[in-house]
Order: sequence, then structure tokens, then C-alpha cells
Amino acid sequence: MNTHNPVDENQLLAQISRERLWETNSTIARWNRHSGTDEEREAFRYVQGLLDEYGLQTTLLEHPALISYPLDASLTLLDDAGAPLATIPCLGTAYSATVEGLEAEVVDLGFGTPEDYARQDVRGKIVLLNGLATPTAVYAAEQAGAIGQIFINDDHLHYMIVSSIWGTPTPASAERIPRTPSVSVVERDGHELRRRIAENSGAGGVRVRLTSHVFMDWQQTPLLVADLPGQNADEFVLFSGHLDSWEVGAMDNGSANATMLEVARILAQHRDVLYRGLRLCFWSGHSHGRYSGSTWYADHFWEELHDHCVAHVNIDSTGARGATFYGSFPAHQELGPFGEAVVREQTGQETHARPMSRAGDMSFNGIGIPALFMSLSQVPFSDQDTDYVSLAFGKLIGGKMPWWWHTSEDTLDKIDLDVLELDTRIYLLTLWRLCHRPLLPMDFRPAVAAILETLTRLQAEAGAHLDLQVALERAQALAARAEELAQRCALVAPEDLATIQVLNTRMKAFSRSLIPILYTGAGRFDHDPAWGLPPIPLLADAPRLARMDPDSDEYHFLRTQLVRNRNAVNMALREALERTSLPPLNPER
Repeated sequence: MNTHNPVDENQLLAQISRERLWETNSTIARWNRHSGTDEEREAFRYVQGLLDEYGLQTTLLEHPALISYPLDASLTLLDDAGAPLATIPCLGTAYSATVEGLEAEVVDLGFGTPEDYARQDVRGKIVLLNGLATPTAVYAAEQAGAIGQIFINDDHLHYMIVSSIWGTPTPASAERIPRTPSVSVVERDGHELRRRIAENSGAGGVRVRLTSHVFMDWQQTPLLVADLPGQNADEFVLFSGHLDSWEVGAMDNGSANATMLEVARILAQHRDVLYRGLRLCFWSGHSHGRYSGSTWYADHFWEELHDHCVAHVNIDSTGARGATFYGSFPAHQELGPFGEAVVREQTGQETHARPMSRAGDMSFNGIGIPALFMSLSQVPFSDQDTDYVSLAFGKLIGGKMPWWWHTSEDTLDKIDLDVLELDTRIYLLTLWRLCHRPLLPMDFRPAVAAILETLTRLQAEAGAHLDLQVALERAQALAARAEELAQRCALVAPEDLATIQVLNTRMKAFSRSLIPILYTGAGRFDHDPAWGLPPIPLLADAPRLARMDPDSDEYHFLRTQLVRNRNAVNMALREALERTSLPPLNPER
């Protein structure tokens, strides 16, 4: 195999065309790309045409998906007699229920914590909540008996989808389709509503009339696959982003689509020195189907992905005006140090990889495919940012999405070509190194350390109620195995492709074993709900045993489930040890 690199990386980066980035971004942002619509299909045909022109092998697939988006909504403040007092501008949410003239009292639940719900009875009432409309908040409100939700955004109304179901529902998950309406209001109106509730707490409360019309139906949605083969036909890197959007979505996700096309164009010119292939996937159903496109792809191409996909690079919302913060990004632990090095080289900023989020088309955890990035450049967060949306982002990632994210004002004037070029440099260099260099740039010591740390904590908190010693011993053995693998990778010669293939096979085995342990509770072939999960989800409830009456039914029910889950974790760790053993060093190499 000839993987000699005739192109200096700086020369490669110099091939990025700002003109092409702007042209493709501008063209994609002409269409309102709601999933399954004719305009979205026009965008897909445009992207496919460019990829065909660049010499990639393209396939345009279609599949059914349950798609939803808000149509119109109204919120009216009522007086004691039920007559209208004021109309409050609002925006409905995808996957929420359609209602006509729902009248009810509104109660203020703040951030909607378990303590907030414990303090007051919300059954038959509409709850007022801080922040973006999220699946977690809607699910908690419905579980408490609320019949609707009003979310206080910032100074802008943000489109959101509130289904907790990852992808298309199944018989088991369909019961979580929201049964109640939800709308968003701007901060000023939300605080005024909160003031009225406080002033009328002892005088019958505050009542509203809520109407919300939401589109929800089965749609045929497109999914574009484009392949750039490498010399090793057995491996490829997946590079994915969604093409659907809220309205024209110039940043989310038109700019990211432009970056994908530019990376594809440049790497296609160097296909003869790619060790492994590049596969681009453009999803529909991200915004309006809760990642239905990537979930369908994982379900229908499971074995191909398991056998041949070595890494997944995701891209979302590049090039935003004012997005100068690169201080953190999401990654599976084994790719974190690699991503940090690329971002640091290109930006000069100190950065750190945080554990991969349960968001953004991360539909491949069950398969065990390590992933890198999602959103990358962010608007800096400061102490002056006090609105609920900025606070949520700032606490999580240190930066924040710009104010026009998920709004009708996500238009081309919000794109900064300098930022878009820098983001594209990071993605191009990342994909180049992943596809060109034979040795995979993965370090599994952080992943095993996270498993050991989590198991140690769970054992300390569960005490004698659940014995995790076998899991701990196997994780310790895996730590030694990961250390040995890292040392072998550091010593292997770049031209020793036979040894590199052995090391890569072991790295794939590590990922296939460890990612499902750390990131899934639903198992390898199903998909967890669309909300945050703790590390090693199967054992996350173990500490609860120590707080329960050991003679209660609930204790025995939970312990039985946890014993079964412990067996699953133990076996996964055993299989990881069996699959990652390394052959003895060959002294002749």
C-alpha cells in the first residue's frame, strides 16, 4: 500500500476555498429544509450533484420517519371570568400534542426539579418552566400530572423537539410520545407571567387559554451516502451531519454542510494516498424526527458499521458570527486527546474533550463506534449572560450557541467566513489524519479509567448491597491491557502495516466493548431515550439500594434488576479482555 504523503498538511489546508464555502452555504440556505418536504429534497439533490462532481460514489436512500414540527400556537391570559386579558406570543414544539382552547391554571415550577414538583400539586394544571423545551422537562411534567407546559426562553423563541424517543418509536417507546401541549415564550413575557402568578397565589391563581397545532405524520425522508474509498477497503471513517433544518438554517446546519462538501472535495483530490475510506452521510429527521435518519441508518446497516466503521466525526453549526470559543468539545474518551491536539494546533486555545453528549445523531453507541465533535466553535459565555438558555449552555460546555440558534433568524448574515474557514480547517485536518494515517489515533486509557472510577464510586455507595468486585478486577486488567496497547502504538514504525493492522483490530475491539458499557443502558441493538445518561447506565441505580428498606418489595425488585445488569457488565468486560489480547512482540520488527 502506498500511503506516502506527497502533500504537506499546510498545503492541504491551503486548498480550502472560501469562495466555495460561501457559495455552497448560500445555496443550501435558500431552502426551508423541513424533513420530508420538497424543498429539503431540492437541497439533497444539490448536495448529491456536487459530490458526484467531486468523484464520490453517492447513493440517495429514502425511508419512513414519524416527522413533527409546530404549525401555529396562541396563548391568552384570562381574567377571573374567563375573558381575554392579554395575548402572549408563543411558539409550539415538535412532537407535542395538538390542542384547541385548553384552559387551565398556570403554576410556577422554576427549573422543574424533583423538589419543585414535590412542593406543589400540578395535576390538571399547566406548568411554567425555565429554559428551553426539552424531552426531560416535558416527561417530568407529564409524569407529575401536568396537562401542558410553558417554557421561558431568552429574548427569542427557539424551535425545539420534545420527544424523548430516539429515532422512530417502537411499541415499547411509543408510550413516551408526549400527550400534552408545550409552547415557548420570550423571557420578558415569561417573567411577567411569573409575577402575576406570585401576586395571585392566594386568589384563585392565573389562568390561560392555550391552542397549539402541531404537524405529526409519517414522511418519506432522504438520506444521502457518499463514499470515497481508501486503499484499505475494509475500513472507513464516517463523517456525518444533518441537512434538514428549522426554516433556512444557514448556520444550523447549512454552514456545516458546506464544510462537509469542502472536506470531501479536497480529500477526493488525494484519494490515492488515503489508507482508509471516507463515508459522508447527510441526515434528514434530525430536527423534526429526533435523529430518525441516523437511527434508521444504524438499524439497517448495523453489521456493516460494526465491521468496517472505525470512527465517526459529526459536524453541526460551524462558522457562527462571534463563535471564538474552542475551550471544550464532545468526544468518546479514546479520541479525546487526538481531537484536543488538532483543535489546539489550529486555534492556539487550550481545550479539553468532555464525555460525548447524548445528542446530535450519536446513534452508534450500541455498535461501539468512537465519535468526535458535534458542535465545535461556540460563542463565549460570560457572567453577564443571565438568561436561562445561555446559563444552560454555559454550565454544560463553557460556551453557548448564538442567540439565533433554532430560530427563524438563522440566516446567511449570521455566518462569519473567517470562523467558517477555521472550523473547516479543523475538520479537514481531523478527517485527513483519520483517513490517511494507517495507525488509528486512539488511546483507551481514559476510557478504562472512566470505567474504573465509576465502578469504584458505585461500589462505595452501594456497599454490601451489590458486589462489583468481579467488574472491578476485570476493569483493572483492562487498564493494564490499555497501557500495553498505548505503548505498542507509540513504538510501531509507520511503515510496519502488518503490525499496525493488528493494533487497529485491537483498538476496534476496545471500542466495540467499552462504548456500550460506558454509554448505553438499552443494549447494543436498541436506543436509549434522548436525555442525559450517567456513565455505565446499567449500574447507575446501585447506590439507591443503600437508601432503601432491604425488606421492601422495591428493594428486592431493584436488586434483582441490578444483578442482571451486573452480569451484563461483567460479561462485556470479560469479552473485552478476550478480544483485546496482543500477540508477543516480534523481535525482528
